[in-house]
Amino acid sequence: MLDLHPTLPVGSYTIKQDPYENFYFEQVDSFILPSKLYGETDKQATRMINTFMDRPNATGVLLTGEKGSGKTLLAKTLAVKCAEQDIPTIIINTAWHGDKFNTLIQSIEQPCVILFDEFEKVYDDEEQEAILTLLDGVFPSKKLFVLTSNDKWRIDQHMRNRPGRIFYMLDFRGLDTQFVTDYCNDNLNNKDQIENVCRVGTMFSEFNFDMLKALVEEMNRYDETAQEAIKMLNAKPQSDEGGTYKITLRVGGKVVPEDEVSPKKWNGNPLQRETFVIRSGCAEDGDEDGDEDGDILATIPRARARLARLAKMTGVPIPEEAPTASTHKFTYLHLKKVDAQAGSLIYTNDTGVTVTFTKIIKNFVYESF
Repeated sequence: MLDLHPTLPVGSYTIKQDPYENFYFEQVDSFILPSKLYGETDKQATRMINTFMDRPNATGVLLTGEKGSGKTLLAKTLAVKCAEQDIPTIIINTAWHGDKFNTLIQSIEQPCVILFDEFEKVYDDEEQEAILTLLDGVFPSKKLFVLTSNDKWRIDQHMRNRPGRIFYMLDFRGLDTQFVTDYCNDNLNNKDQIENVCRVGTMFSEFNFDMLKALVEEMNRYDETAQEAIKMLNAKPQSDEGGTYKITLRVGGKVVPEDEVSPKKWNGNPLQRETFVIRSGCAEDGDEDGDEDGDILATIPRARARLARLAKMTGVPIPEEAPTASTHKFTYLHLKKVDAQAGSLIYTNDTGVTVTFTKIIKNFVYESF
């Protein structure tokens, strides 16, 4: 027997079809949040709901990032906070689309959240295009459309950079140091290890909540350091794709000029290499991955190149003691420090030469036009 209501009572629902292809709502368990929200989840959810309530029609939110990155937690927080204001949530886990589905959603006159979880997995390219009109916000009904996605590039291009359809877009790229610190203060037994947990996190391009939770759990269980506990976990910095790093070389305690270091930048993950070579006194930049057997071996020492040009002009031969390129070899055992704040890895080899890999973070700068 159908339970008929003029409006949807507060709660969470999915959409079903009967044998005659008529839509109906089926109530499911409501979302339950953890006892404490870390990072900016609460702040972000509050802002999105305030915007939604302030705007006259529909508001779209796209949350992207890998599993465990925090996007699903934010989506659940939106649903729970809306429920506190008597706003129900409809969860879309089937690729419903078309005029009949659009009419169903738009016929709901009360404000509600429409949650498309793992959107790009449920909807293929054609089906995504078919619901664009639903997101346009031109219908006179108040909906908060929330889409979560593991891969933003599988989202229809007509949804990206279109605030008329998707007003907010957040790309979750891993936990920041403050999130990690707050979580460890509440959950890690040995608070002296918090800095080490932060250091381990910086070794990953995207250190997610699943990794953090498992690491803390393992450290508590065996009273281990972060470095010891990570060894057996399914979370390996060596498996991370890394990024682009600037290289700073210090010989005898002095920084070697950038134009005499090869390579100047490193693309990838330094932690994936058991050994690598950095050279000083080089005229060429060479490879950007520290390949010991690469073209770097063929580079001409800058100092000797200058002397060669001088010798050609003056006829004076180059002295045997003229400076040459120096080769500095490092291994994974030479890793001395991980600077969580600077995002850098610092190695010092047996001869006292230090190389620092500092991750280059690319930021957009927004200016007034």
